[in-house]
Amino acid sequence: MISIQRAKWKHKARGEKGIALLMCIFALLLLTGLALALMFMSDTEQAINNNYRDSERAYFAAMAGLQEARTRMRRPATSQPLPAWVPTTMPTTAANTGVTYLLNSDGTTAVQPWNFVATNPFRDDQICNESFPLLLTASLGPNLPCASFPGGNYYQTVNSTSPGTNSTAAMDYKWVRITRKANASAAPYLVSNAVAANSNQPICWDGSQQVPLAGAAECELVEPVPPLSKTYTTVYRLTSFAMAPGRTQRTLQMDVAERPPIVTNAAVDSQDHVTLNGKLDVNGFDYCSCDLSDMTKCTKDAAGVTTCPGLTMPDGSKKTCNNKNWAIYASSTVDNPNKSETLVAGPNPPVVENQPWLYDIPKMIDELKSTATDVRKAPYNWTCTSATSTGNGSCGTHSGQVYGTPPLFPPSPPENPAADSTYGACSNGIGPGCPNPQVTYVPGNVQLTGGSVGNGILIVDGDLDIHGGLQFYGLILVRGVVKFTGGGADQTNIYGAVLAGQESYVDNVLGGSATIQFNICALKQSMNPQPPTTISFHELAY
Repeated sequence: MISIQRAKWKHKARGEKGIALLMCIFALLLLTGLALALMFMSDTEQAINNNYRDSERAYFAAMAGLQEARTRMRRPATSQPLPAWVPTTMPTTAANTGVTYLLNSDGTTAVQPWNFVATNPFRDDQICNESFPLLLTASLGPNLPCASFPGGNYYQTVNSTSPGTNSTAAMDYKWVRITRKANASAAPYLVSNAVAANSNQPICWDGSQQVPLAGAAECELVEPVPPLSKTYTTVYRLTSFAMAPGRTQRTLQMDVAERPPIVTNAAVDSQDHVTLNGKLDVNGFDYCSCDLSDMTKCTKDAAGVTTCPGLTMPDGSKKTCNNKNWAIYASSTVDNPNKSETLVAGPNPPVVENQPWLYDIPKMIDELKSTATDVRKAPYNWTCTSATSTGNGSCGTHSGQVYGTPPLFPPSPPENPAADSTYGACSNGIGPGCPNPQVTYVPGNVQLTGGSVGNGILIVDGDLDIHGGLQFYGLILVRGVVKFTGGGADQTNIYGAVLAGQESYVDNVLGGSATIQFNICALKQSMNPQPPTTISFHELAY
């Protein structure tokens, strides 16, 4: 019996031989499949990461190109023009003054965005979408990608100065195209009357929005007409192309413009009542265009309108006198002038009262102070108390201050006044003594006494008391009260304008004399030289 059972067990054991091997092979196949899947997933993840890294590298390289172009568009000085390579016309096949390419080569492959052969990886095949009417024919654009392009010397080039350019260490952006922005830079046109005659108008910036100016060839030549017509600057379009080592392409576009200057309605603009006392002259005729060397040259007609002749320039040409601005523009009332007070301007009367207040001074101060020289820092190092809920902070009393390098007073010639040798040498606009504007920020009430001078914009975030002389070329911008309280024989001469949010002009005990002379050149040249402001930014998806 036992032998029979043992025989059955042996037979059963022999029948199950090899099952463990099959299970091991199956487990090995399963693990192999999992390993292969993990390897595939790892390779895919790595490829995704590489693509992402390549894309991000191209993106930030293109951004670097935009920032290099924007930074290099800065004026050497406020009175100096933009660099010569910055476009001066709209793009056209008739000249190379409308398109500039900033080139950044790695030293091995030529960067020629104007070459439209299919084998050129760096061709600018986006320009057709800009629809520049004097550059592209109707049959050619918009057309993506550019299949061909009209010949002619329509562009100029400038080389990059970024680190590693013309070497293998060069950044991945290849070129930046700089043009003026046209009314037909994007469809639909930016104005409702979208006709061909309007398509080549420049787009201008008024500090808050982009606008096309009908019939204007230059935004900067549009003179403001009171009451407070806006000033404009040209909008430039920067387009940057980058290609990373993995051949990923990114194209970014940015609109930039210089900040428009602040041009006032009058020599003195006041939000509150204007009190006149003492000996003073307030002149609304533009010192930059009117011949005011002898006021007897100015005539007054039967209606009381004063007319002054225009300036004769060194080349013999004659300027038209800008007689649009008032002596005082107030949203409240103005005292009647005494015999010792002279208020003259082109409009009759030279003073206007109870007018709409068109300025947002707190906003203007907030925008300007970010790039201003703060008097709490070097070289001034003033000690100022903080503002409270009941009043402004205070920065005390200061004398003999210099806020930017002023020109020789009285400024002559009006458009580009001579340097004052007191501040050093100046030759052809170069040197420490050359007139140099500065935006100066005072974060509270201040009293200036005796012999302070300046050039640019003096911002007082509180009340300003000028106790004695001040020679200033530019704009005095005050949140609160402006007072000329005299003292001594120092003369106060302001060429530009005074703009105050509250009681604008209180001359209680003026000892000596004060002259405030409207000067549009001083106002236009009052800003610190800064790179153009970024207005808009986007990526092109083609």
